[in-house]
Amino acid sequence: MASKKQKSISFNLIVNGIKTLMSVLFPLITFPYASRILGASGIGKVNYASSIISYFSLIASLGISTYAIREGARIREDREKFNKFAREILSINLCTTVISYLLLIVFLSLPILNNYKILLVICSAGIVFTTIGMEWLFIIKEEYSYITIRAIAFQFISLILLFLLVKSEKDYCWYAALTVISSGGSAVMNLWHSRKFVDWRNRGSKLEFRKHLKPIFLIFGTSLASSIYMTMDTTMLGALKGDSAVGVYTAAVKINSVVSTLIGTVSSTILPRVAYYIGNGLQEQYKKLMKTSMDILLMISMPAAIGMICTSDILILLFSGKEFLVGSLAAKILSAKVVVSAINRVLAYQVCTPHKMDKEVLISTASGAIFNLFANAILIPIAGVTGASVATLLSEIIVFCVLSKYAKEVLDTRKLYDRIWIYGAISILFVFVRMIMNRLLESSVLCLGGTMSVCVVLYAMILLIIGDKYIREYLKKFGTIIKKIIRK
Repeated sequence: MASKKQKSISFNLIVNGIKTLMSVLFPLITFPYASRILGASGIGKVNYASSIISYFSLIASLGISTYAIREGARIREDREKFNKFAREILSINLCTTVISYLLLIVFLSLPILNNYKILLVICSAGIVFTTIGMEWLFIIKEEYSYITIRAIAFQFISLILLFLLVKSEKDYCWYAALTVISSGGSAVMNLWHSRKFVDWRNRGSKLEFRKHLKPIFLIFGTSLASSIYMTMDTTMLGALKGDSAVGVYTAAVKINSVVSTLIGTVSSTILPRVAYYIGNGLQEQYKKLMKTSMDILLMISMPAAIGMICTSDILILLFSGKEFLVGSLAAKILSAKVVVSAINRVLAYQVCTPHKMDKEVLISTASGAIFNLFANAILIPIAGVTGASVATLLSEIIVFCVLSKYAKEVLDTRKLYDRIWIYGAISILFVFVRMIMNRLLESSVLCLGGTMSVCVVLYAMILLIIGDKYIREYLKKFGTIIKKIIRK
């Protein structure tokens, strides 16, 4: 039976959505400032170092977070079992972190990295912060209010420090340091706050590690493969085309990653509840939740993708500057990836992973990674930044095809997509809105604002006219909240 203390999924989505929205707004504020101060070369250096450190972060994380959320959500109501489980997971994570740093020390001895050593050391601090931060613990417990307040507080601190410390193109090391400051502060707070859920001093029961290793390594393989096709484009661009190309590509990726992060909130918020339902045999609740989450993802991702295709040139110009405009075509290509990656998240982490199909998810992701490696090797020398974006999009499509094959074994996935055509057809109208705004407005700022405003209103109105149940439901909930505020 479901726990009486289950938190509202709607509340979790709203609170986690606020956190994600702030994580979206934060780079929208910081990146335009940093890109103008540091230039394409400075931004490129920091992101090149970050892409290298991401591989060592993978070794340290080892797929532990996803595994912990899946298994921990099943036993979260049993205090004794959960206490033992959390201690086992943290112990494993500490060991993998030590191994990661030992490998990093060896890697830093390579002569080719002489110009990046300081940046690599700075960025590597995020590895230990992620480990001791134990974000998985608070996600399992669905402590989204705490996570949101903590994250926003440290984002504001980082923002203030950015304006105080990054003042010239030589300050790229400070910029890199600020990217890990918020995670560092959050990690310390998490470690302290975790005592509410876990008694770390309890030495009563013998810890068991072996049973966790196989599924963790399978998920690690998936994370590694995913990281390859998520960061290999940046790494190979830096090696083949230099820091400036990486800087331009980063501007294109930022525009899309901001939206992808926001959309990913739905999947990340729902995962603990999905694991709980499956672990406790609540199949009907699970199927209903799956359908609802996919509908909401498509309702958001379709207009977001087409909207970015229509406005990516203005967004790059406003947020990064003219120097980065050569990446506008790459941004348009990557916009299509938003929809595919949103669907892939559902298939991988809400269908396959909760059903312990770790091997199948690994095969799917590895297929995309292998394709991405060869596609980048062929397309980057020919088309540079644009080639990297094409390789990334095609890799995501490969993952979708393979994941779909496996997901069908446990769920009728065809029913999940029956509303994609409705949301897509309405979103196509955005193209005509942008064309009209181009004729009416000369200012880029006004054109962007006008296009976005008209598109949002148009989309919402058409959904209301055709009777979309989701927008009506959330408008009703929003109205109820407003009425309560007015009465007070």
